[in-house]
Amino acid sequence: MRKKKNHTLPFMTFIVLVLISLAVLAVINSFDTTGFVEADILEVSGNTIIIGSGCQAIVADTTAERAYSIELGIEGIIDERPNTHDIFAETLKSFNITLDYVTMDRFEDGVYYANLFLRTKDKVLKLDSKPSDAIALALRTNSTIYINETMLNEVGESVC
Repeated sequence: MRKKKNHTLPFMTFIVLVLISLAVLAVINSFDTTGFVEADILEVSGNTIIIGSGCQAIVADTTAERAYSIELGIEGIIDERPNTHDIFAETLKSFNITLDYVTMDRFEDGVYYANLFLRTKDKVLKLDSKPSDAIALALRTNSTIYINETMLNEVGESVC
């Protein structure tokens, strides 16, 4: 008989690490939006995410699960059972941690990079994140998504 894997342990370990990091991290100055634009386009088509500003957008594929989670976030729906993004958003809320904003920072070697900026009282934690996870979490916490303007102009497509 095979033993079932406990998938909760890695997630709980992640939560504990976030909370510990917030407890010991120094204050980061407020975000300077120079060089970033606020995302005002966000659509999902199959496994493709379209995110951008004005008439310029990044068009990138993600997993079906992440695309679906972003769709649910856009619609403000929690599925029959909460997913990891729903659980993480509720955990942040329970510990009075806010997701101030998300940044999509760069595109290197075919990979997009993003950051989450979490705050509790006077401490801020910057966490590396997959952009699709950052977007799904930002939607659940009503947080702003900023995109590096240079990256958007270099790899984005005209969508107007």
